[in-house]
Amino acid sequence: MAEGKNLYETVIVTSAKLGEEGSAELVARFKALIEEHGTVQSVDDWGKRRFAYPIQKQTEGYYTLIHFESGPDFTAELDRRYQITDGIMRTIIVKRDPRHVNPKKPQKAHKGEEAHIDVEAIAVEAVESV
Repeated sequence: MAEGKNLYETVIVTSAKLGEEGSAELVARFKALIEEHGTVQSVDDWGKRRFAYPIQKQTEGYYTLIHFESGPDFTAELDRRYQITDGIMRTIIVKRDPRHVNPKKPQKAHKGEEAHIDVEAIAVEAVESV
């Protein structure tokens, strides 16, 4: 992680009236804005979801999660831009704790490695320890 930069995540809820293409275009604009001031680590499109309660007389919206790294002063500007953009219904920006950021998950064991596991021995040890 670079000096003076923090890890953040933001969730953007866009209006269902924009459609999937309009929502993707809006997210691409914000992704480009974030890349100007930092680095985008990942973009996870959650798709169209139903709200728990109506928001601005709408019951559905498109959700997108973006993980990024930037300076702390940029988040205020990003939040301001969210508020003045039509089609954005809800947003949240959260600073992530670098101690809780999961490294890449190890891949599953290959079938050859799984063949050498003695399941019966493990079960016997578990029963004996009780």
